[in-house]
Amino acid sequence: MRKYIIALICILSAGFSIAQSKKEIKENKIKSVTVWQADSGDGATDGYKNSYEEWDRNGRQVLKIDYKKDGTVSKKETTKYDAYGNITEETSYDLKDETNEKKTYKYNAKNDKTEEIVTNLKDNTIVKKTVYTYAADGTKTGEAVYDGNGNLKEKIECTYNGKGLKDSRQTYNASGKLKSARKYIFEYF
Repeated sequence: MRKYIIALICILSAGFSIAQSKKEIKENKIKSVTVWQADSGDGATDGYKNSYEEWDRNGRQVLKIDYKKDGTVSKKETTKYDAYGNITEETSYDLKDETNEKKTYKYNAKNDKTEEIVTNLKDNTIVKKTVYTYAADGTKTGEAVYDGNGNLKEKIECTYNGKGLKDSRQTYNASGKLKSARKYIFEYF
């Protein structure tokens, strides 16, 4: 009987974690949720910790940890925000993918993302840097992607139509040769 109760709690907890919106988390002042799981047929009666999630007072997720059955961490993600709600830093550790990286973001006065830097936390080296450019009206006009040594890898340019909708997107390699192009064709009512 105890095994069935634990299984029911695990199912309900997993559903709780997935089903709760940012608004519900904030309104109910939820700080964290731990999900326990018991798998039938493995002989375990108490189950194991499956995951842990934590939010700030604004309902924004700041920590997520996934565990393996033996209790070790299989994946961990953290997120930091600025006063305007923009993500300023994300770290991720994934045992399966063998990744351990940090992404940091910068924004302009209009809260448009202007820079993203990916750092390998194993040796604290920059892997990639992306710089975003915008027109005066806030539409993104381009991206420049650099490798860890600061060398340009690719450049993306975007154009917009009279309604402010993206009209085209061209991707160029480091030497300026066109790699791909997209044209957006809209039909209106």
